[in-house]
Amino acid sequence: MKQLIKIITAFSVLIAIQLKAQTPISLESAYEKAFKNNLNLKNGQLRIDYQDKIKKSYAVVDPLNISGEIGQFVSAYTDNKFSVNQTLRLPGFYNSQKQVLMEEWKNSMLNLDVQKWQLKREIALIYNELNYQNEKEKLLLRADSIYTNYYRRAEFRLKKGESNILEKTTAENYRSQAEIQLTNLKKDREVSLYQFNYLINDETMYSNENSNFYEMNGLTQDLNYVGNPIVLKQLEQQKAIELAKLNAEKSKLLPTFNIGYNNSSMYGTGADDKFYERSARFHSGMIGVGIPLFNGAQKSLIEGQKINQLIAENNYEFGSKNLKNQYATLFGEYEKLKSESDYYKSKGLKNAETIMKTANRLYYEGEINYLEWSILINQSLDIQNKFIDTQKLLNEKIIQLNNLTQQ
Repeated sequence: MKQLIKIITAFSVLIAIQLKAQTPISLESAYEKAFKNNLNLKNGQLRIDYQDKIKKSYAVVDPLNISGEIGQFVSAYTDNKFSVNQTLRLPGFYNSQKQVLMEEWKNSMLNLDVQKWQLKREIALIYNELNYQNEKEKLLLRADSIYTNYYRRAEFRLKKGESNILEKTTAENYRSQAEIQLTNLKKDREVSLYQFNYLINDETMYSNENSNFYEMNGLTQDLNYVGNPIVLKQLEQQKAIELAKLNAEKSKLLPTFNIGYNNSSMYGTGADDKFYERSARFHSGMIGVGIPLFNGAQKSLIEGQKINQLIAENNYEFGSKNLKNQYATLFGEYEKLKSESDYYKSKGLKNAETIMKTANRLYYEGEINYLEWSILINQSLDIQNKFIDTQKLLNEKIIQLNNLTQQ
């Protein structure tokens, strides 16, 4: 048990050291490093390589059939024979198989584009979360400083008999709440940093730069938005794959051709021949056609593949409408948050500062009591806190909208 405690302690110390040794990185640089190192993208590239390697597998020819015989074919004497037989398919069959592999190769490349598209959104959202936590920490540190000073003043007033224990207890409670929130925020930040670095997947531990949290670019609604081109291309490619598979299944109904060659020896002239002489070897050739007469099973596969093609077409329509719906919904939410954020920037924050300064002045001048002061201070801090929360949500909508319109 003691050994386990030592291991956990050492691991915790190692984590703490790693978290302290963070290198600030810009959002664009985070994208670049993630595109090089992210494990999911590496898998996507491996799938491309795999599809590229098997592109030529369409040209697989049925095995060459070689057989031999030995026995009494035409007389009492022993003869031998060997045959070579090869089955071939029409070029249409091979072309249809090749097309399936080509479409799947194209799809693997489009899948990688979609993965990069999704990764950029994830990184941008976590980066925004880290910026949000920075702003939240600034506010909590300010609140902690206010309540610490308030607590010291309340403690001093209690010793001089100018106040009661309730004022000191209230001040201590406010200070403790600020400390708890700061502690929780640090834990949340550790989680966000691990998520951020997991996506980047680099040996260096990175953190966000001190960028301006409040100045993300505004947006103008695109009334002709039809969907994200990256996603639509991938959905369109699924249709191409299913069509190629349908043609491949149909090609299996094409006839096959069989080409053969026989070579045999022959001794004697019949079963009663007592004398014989060794004759030359005899040759023959054979050509045949394989006609799929019993093709009910294959036709059922063709009908099933037609349904898969309809599913791919329906997925495209659903995906396109879903993207349009997401865009419209997000833009509506963006406009509401933008209006709220603009209010805080133009009036709310000024009001919060006015409330705080006035409350402090009146409290120190003895015109309001501690209860009235605490209500006003909390109101001021609440306005600032709501502004930070609103800006975080607004930034998230901007990130998601930019992601939906990304080329």
